[in-house]
Amino acid sequence: MFNRNSLFVTAAIIFTGFLGVSAANAQNPNQQCYTPASLQGYYAIVTSYGSAIGVALSPRSYDGNGNLSGTFIINEPTAGSTTGARTLVSGTQVGTYKVNCNGTGQFFRTLTQSNGTVTTSVDDFIITGGVVQGGQLIATTIVDAQEAPSAIVPGGVFVTRTHTRLPDAPI
Repeated sequence: MFNRNSLFVTAAIIFTGFLGVSAANAQNPNQQCYTPASLQGYYAIVTSYGSAIGVALSPRSYDGNGNLSGTFIINEPTAGSTTGARTLVSGTQVGTYKVNCNGTGQFFRTLTQSNGTVTTSVDDFIITGGVVQGGQLIATTIVDAQEAPSAIVPGGVFVTRTHTRLPDAPI
């Protein structure tokens, strides 16, 4: 059953686990930094509005120099509908981005809806997946949160996105 030896072994395993966590969290002085060049290529973005109120699908490109561009289509509730009707809103986006060494950063975007309405957005992000290509860290997955509620989907909803880098197209 349960004896002193099994308690000792369990305590030793837990203690060793804590040592491993401490070592894993230590900063490596030779670690590479993320830079604007870490965001390059094409990404597929899925945007969530609030608690599944709406969703957007967005192809976006990053040039590796701090510039972004793309399009979007949002499936949102039709204002005033009592039947659950939906409206599709499309548009374009352009902007810039900055990347910190630790993989955090910000997107600064200008969105133009197909009806001509223009809004701006600041999104905080963190790189959650990456690879090294040619000695450069490249972000393969990014998660962001918009600083202000959505200016497109009504109701003051919180906006989050997941970016997934698409494979490079053959030349």
